[in-house]
Amino acid sequence: MDKLPRRDLKILMGDLNAKVGADNTNRELIMGKHGVGVQNENGELLTEFCTFNDLVIGGTVFQHKQIHKTTWTSSDGRTVNQIDHVTIGRKWRRSLLDVRVKRGADAASDHHLVVADLKVKLKVYRDRADRPSHKYNIHSLKDKTKAEVYQSELRNRLSALAHQPEESVEETWCGLRDTWKVTCNEVLGKKTRQHKEWLSANTWTLIKERKQLKNDINQTQDLQQKQDLQAQYWELNRQVKKSTRADKRRFIHDLTEEAETAAGKRDMKRLYEITRTLSGKSKAPSRPVKDKNGETITDEAKERARWAEHFQ
Repeated sequence: MDKLPRRDLKILMGDLNAKVGADNTNRELIMGKHGVGVQNENGELLTEFCTFNDLVIGGTVFQHKQIHKTTWTSSDGRTVNQIDHVTIGRKWRRSLLDVRVKRGADAASDHHLVVADLKVKLKVYRDRADRPSHKYNIHSLKDKTKAEVYQSELRNRLSALAHQPEESVEETWCGLRDTWKVTCNEVLGKKTRQHKEWLSANTWTLIKERKQLKNDINQTQDLQQKQDLQAQYWELNRQVKKSTRADKRRFIHDLTEEAETAAGKRDMKRLYEITRTLSGKSKAPSRPVKDKNGETITDEAKERARWAEHFQ
């Protein structure tokens, strides 16, 4: 926390195992009066830390029902506590709109999901090169029929463009650019992000059954029935994990076989896509431009000048 710049938005959150309680006497700046229970030793340490670092404990600020504030339930279903917290810098307190426990989330844990709503106003970044913010579905060109339609449509538009009177270089370029854009939009369409559906139908069925058990546990009031449901829940959770691991191994095996086939066909684009999927790296790391002395250049004009100097 000491190493972070003072102007940064600081959020400290997680399972801190700290009960801060409902009494906020002499701590009005860092917590509200809607906490749960009585403060323990860890809660005292947390409040001291928040006071020293000027943080606000979000879960104590907003008024909710008791079940929407307690984040942990004991195995017997009798003891509940608020020990998972979301804290935010006091300077950004008004950006925190709500902190609430979502008991319906099936997380296979004795802790409930804690959700914080934030609204931060940031400066909009605009691409000065006027590039489209989306990609076109060029994979559809592998279909011969689609490729012929695309070529015919583009040829007709370019021939119509050629019969127009002579224009400046800038106007000619804009005409070509717009022709390509319109043709790609009409024939190819935008590329949509599709996630690989590697979980089997059996695994999804088990997940739905586990979620239903989670809802039954939250709604029942009988302690014996709640304990029986929790035993069923953890047994079903074990089956879900086992089935998920099997699906993941099968998915990776199929991807490696597809990569081997792509390498044999010299389809390097598909090979690199599979490699990025398996490695978990979807984007190339962006590296800053440095001057001759090794210092990072932050000004855009100086950055362009440095690139020009490099290529010269």
